[in-house]
Amino acid sequence: MMLSCCISASALSSQPFRASPTLSSYNAGLYTGSGKGKVIVSYDVAASRGGDSIGVERIRFYTEDGDLVAYVTGTTSNGLVCEDTSLHAGDFDYTLPSGEYYYAEVTIFAEYKGVYDSRTVTTNTVWVR
Repeated sequence: MMLSCCISASALSSQPFRASPTLSSYNAGLYTGSGKGKVIVSYDVAASRGGDSIGVERIRFYTEDGDLVAYVTGTTSNGLVCEDTSLHAGDFDYTLPSGEYYYAEVTIFAEYKGVYDSRTVTTNTVWVR
């Protein structure tokens, strides 16, 4: 009985595990830009396969106390979303009220043949001059 349990556990651990059917890696960070109130959201998203659509679905900016200040919806027009590729990376510039600490929640996504998946990354906090 013990042997069959060990074999089953061994067989299970050798199975490939994929956290997402469409996303293979992603990251996002918030940085201060040059100029009053300027911030930069830096992001990179990789799909498991060449995607129909990939990128940043939305960015929400919060004060360090958790108050929502602004949000941006990703589109191909603003450069946050790309089509027919498996990798998208970039920097998105935005202006916030100066003199506060902010962080962002960046929702990234990938879609391939109708299979959609997203994850939200909470960035570091920065002081905006």
